[in-house]
Amino acid sequence: MKRLLLAIFALSSIANAQEPTSSSTTTAPTTEIQAPVSAPTTTSIEEEDEDDESREAAVSTSTTNGNVEKAYPKFEFTSYGYIVFGQRETFKTVQNLTPITRREMDLAEIAFEGEYILSDSSKIEFEIEIEHGGVGTVVEFDPFEEFGEFEQEIEKGGEVVLPELYYKKTWKKTNTALKVGKFPLFIALGSVQTKPHMYASILASDLEARMIPLNWTETGVQVEQKFSDFTARLGVVSGLNSEFFRTYNWIGGGYQRHFETTNADDLATLASIEWGSVAKGKGFALSYYAGNTTGNRYKVDKLKEDAEVTLWTLMGGYKFGGFGFSGEVIEGTLENSNLVSAANATLGGLAKPKAFAPLGHKARLESLQIYYDFASIRLTPFLKWEHVNTFEEVEGNINKNPRYDVTRNSGGLMWFFDQGAFLKAQYATEVTELDGLPETYQANIAFGFDIDSFK
Repeated sequence: MKRLLLAIFALSSIANAQEPTSSSTTTAPTTEIQAPVSAPTTTSIEEEDEDDESREAAVSTSTTNGNVEKAYPKFEFTSYGYIVFGQRETFKTVQNLTPITRREMDLAEIAFEGEYILSDSSKIEFEIEIEHGGVGTVVEFDPFEEFGEFEQEIEKGGEVVLPELYYKKTWKKTNTALKVGKFPLFIALGSVQTKPHMYASILASDLEARMIPLNWTETGVQVEQKFSDFTARLGVVSGLNSEFFRTYNWIGGGYQRHFETTNADDLATLASIEWGSVAKGKGFALSYYAGNTTGNRYKVDKLKEDAEVTLWTLMGGYKFGGFGFSGEVIEGTLENSNLVSAANATLGGLAKPKAFAPLGHKARLESLQIYYDFASIRLTPFLKWEHVNTFEEVEGNINKNPRYDVTRNSGGLMWFFDQGAFLKAQYATEVTELDGLPETYQANIAFGFDIDSFK
């Protein structure tokens, strides 16, 4: 791990040495909000992806008495959010086989994204998310407990969060970029396609959260290198905590958002190679994640053996005229999953997994979405198939649980009925491999806005 960190900083140092020194004059710092449209004269910052490129093209130069001065720092702002109305079939508890129908309304999310552009080659990006209406104590009903149970939690993660805050430096001569801070992991569609206009369904993936952390971001350092249409990434980030791995979301609960600080005794390595732009639906990528999780446990004496998580992801999409498709395959392995399950079963208090300690050794997720974009009326109907199995293989005395071998089929549409305002409708059916458990349905309508859709 130390060698990998040294390699990352060595690459950035070499790129820095090759970058010519700027002779531009900088004015006193100013804070101004610019609309995401091009000014008459622009200086483009090296793109993180095509969204960044379009925003950064708005950085303008000002002319005073014939001398060109760059007004830095500058501030840019964008936002998105949506409300969901839904009806679904669920079960009273995990022991019930007869579904019941429930209706829900949810102010799901509103996000504010900002960029402090420090120069023509550096910036600070951040994002603030308000989820499910704001901060406070929340009462939840857990139907998967043996007899059903009400729980009261003060939610830090998932209510008001700062999922992204990082510094990015770009060396244009070598097409190299360095990120330091908390940034999205390039590991799944849910953490790459982060804006509602990038996908027709209500969520980029309906089943990712049953296997890995949803909208996964971590703190660390990452180097990006562009080669023509290819982008390579190599990073070291904070790892997961296996104390919070659970049957119903495999390693998803290990995302360390429950506490004020993140345990970093075990770090993770992240690498990817991308062609085109997966975020824009015109590219493909292969990603790799690996990191031990034992050292990040709070109860250090419960587990001594390694519990490394390994993920391989193939994801992407493309468009041919109005027709397009997107999809992903995620293969995951949890080392010594039976020992992790046994150690977690002895935890107490809020960390007690109850009946959800058993974990699969291997997990797999697959998804495919096809759609057609009627650009003239901004209407995009779609069909989607997803499958996840977090008990694909097991170790030791752990038994496979067919309830978590899930197939979900859905269809719907996305319609931008006004400037930046959208409506999404989606109907889905879900079935598991558990004998006797009937197929259930879910119908949702989402209203929202996405300022980035103007671009």
